[in-house]
Amino acid sequence: MVRVLGSNRLLFIVALALALGCIVSGYYYWLVPFSEKISNDLQTTKAAVDDKYQQVARMKEEYVLLQSQLRSFKELEAKGFFNDQDRSPAIDKLDKLSGYAGLLKASLKFGRGQMINDPVAEQAGQVVLKSPVTISISSIDDVDIYSFIKFIEEKFPGSIDVTYLNLKRTEIFNPAILRKIGSGDISALVNAELQFDWFTMASKDIVAPAGSDHDIANGVK
Repeated sequence: MVRVLGSNRLLFIVALALALGCIVSGYYYWLVPFSEKISNDLQTTKAAVDDKYQQVARMKEEYVLLQSQLRSFKELEAKGFFNDQDRSPAIDKLDKLSGYAGLLKASLKFGRGQMINDPVAEQAGQVVLKSPVTISISSIDDVDIYSFIKFIEEKFPGSIDVTYLNLKRTEIFNPAILRKIGSGDISALVNAELQFDWFTMASKDIVAPAGSDHDIANGVK
């Protein structure tokens, strides 16, 4: 065989076979594991990038929610939601609102305040105060009464939940009533009873305010 191929050709073939063996060995024992490692590292990096992207997306959502909650907090703060339900300023406010609405007379009764435990308020060291309020109203027109309710919902400090409203017409508007009004003898044509719950938030150390009665319309205190 050596004579047929010649020694130089035989050495060349052996060298080529060894080179191919080295290449194949290098491919299977070094290049393939290295390629798999690179692929695994790439997958890990992609997963880390996706995770960071999701974190950024969540942070954006939380930021938007925080901004919304901050606006709500500012609105509640501006509306006087964070107060201890001091009755004197509340009476003055209701007196002014009854004047804006044009009521003839209104008698106000505060029920005893209750402290409501709320998990969110408790985390901030606060409690929710709830006080039932009853107002007996005399007016010329039921429109004035509805205006008064609207003013309370919009301008009274805290949050208001109207629970009861009963209107009763006491007089029929006719020429005789019109003449009395024209002469300055203004009589109530509609009576109403309004009940609502008054909610505010205050320190958990607050003492629940007691009930009280007041007249708030027509300059009567």
